[in-house]
Amino acid sequence: MNNRIRTKIFDIGNILIPVTLAFGVGAVFCLMIGYNPWTVFGVIIRGGFGSKAGWMQTLGFSCPIIMTSMATALCFKGGVWNLGMEGQLYMGAYAAALVAGGYYGMSSIPAGLQIPIALAVSMGVGVLYALIPGLLKAYLNTNVVVTTIMFNYVAIGLTEFMCKAFHQGDQSYDATFKIMPTATIPKLNESYRVTYAIFAAVFIAIVITFVMKKTRFGYELSAIGVQQEFAEATGMRVKRKIVQVFMVSGAVAGLAGATEVMGVNKNFTPNFSKDPGLGWEGYFVAVLTNNNPVACFFVAILFGGFRYGSIVAQSNLGISLDLLNIIKACLILFYAVKYLNGSNGRIKKAVRSWPGRLRNKDSGTREGAKIEKGGDTVG
Repeated sequence: MNNRIRTKIFDIGNILIPVTLAFGVGAVFCLMIGYNPWTVFGVIIRGGFGSKAGWMQTLGFSCPIIMTSMATALCFKGGVWNLGMEGQLYMGAYAAALVAGGYYGMSSIPAGLQIPIALAVSMGVGVLYALIPGLLKAYLNTNVVVTTIMFNYVAIGLTEFMCKAFHQGDQSYDATFKIMPTATIPKLNESYRVTYAIFAAVFIAIVITFVMKKTRFGYELSAIGVQQEFAEATGMRVKRKIVQVFMVSGAVAGLAGATEVMGVNKNFTPNFSKDPGLGWEGYFVAVLTNNNPVACFFVAILFGGFRYGSIVAQSNLGISLDLLNIIKACLILFYAVKYLNGSNGRIKKAVRSWPGRLRNKDSGTREGAKIEKGGDTVG
């Protein structure tokens, strides 16, 4: 078989095997709580993809995941393990809520400029917040995983405190004032979740795909991800690239948060990015697709469909949304293993090695018997 075809088959197998195993674990949990797995998974799939309404809701849930997954894939391609999308998303969303909510005299902005200014501010705040761990990584070589995760908690806690202490709206729950009607991102159809922000998500997906695959910047980013020292030695300005990647990811994450606040929720609430979080959803997608931007786009839609389908399953069957989180966590866990690798897949290699292991074990047993019979001792 042609090596290229074999590699493609193995790549597909390395996706299908963990998906099968993850849904198998989900099926076990379904049985444990007294539900038929086929019924549950059928409701989830039909809910997300079985009708026009389902697709419209799916696109609505997919929109921010497309953005955060693209930004995450861009970072990971360059070997920058930026896990701070959630925090950057929160900061951008909060900034957009203040501008679009009319705080600090922002209601005096002309109606036609309110949406673009709010979106620009959200992207700018996302960039500034991402710059901190970016500069720390580029110039002090700090552990980017630790700093970005900690900055997530800082952003979530800070925005919650600011909302409750200084920007509490007139609702009975913790939230900012409602977004002004003139600053609201309109929906494609008022009956569904999806807004015109889906076109921004598609545009971002196209741009990042082009940058990663067709530009010098994308080539250099890939080289940095493979061997940073070599890239530095060849004059690729690694530090600058790291900072630039953080800036792009912060802008996209901030925009993703802004579109949710301005188009879907119509205000900022401290828990608007529900568990596990829109930033983390993007991380899951990027990992599962091995940072392939085209695959990110479609898998993000799949995740959006599963998210809405799980809500349908909760409504129709009473099953908890935590089931979907279990399946996602298992996907990442099982995906960490490359079951098929190179010309000899891991599964095939393991199977081939069993006869040798058995022979070694049998040989060792016979040798031990001879030693015992001869009365030999060691040491």
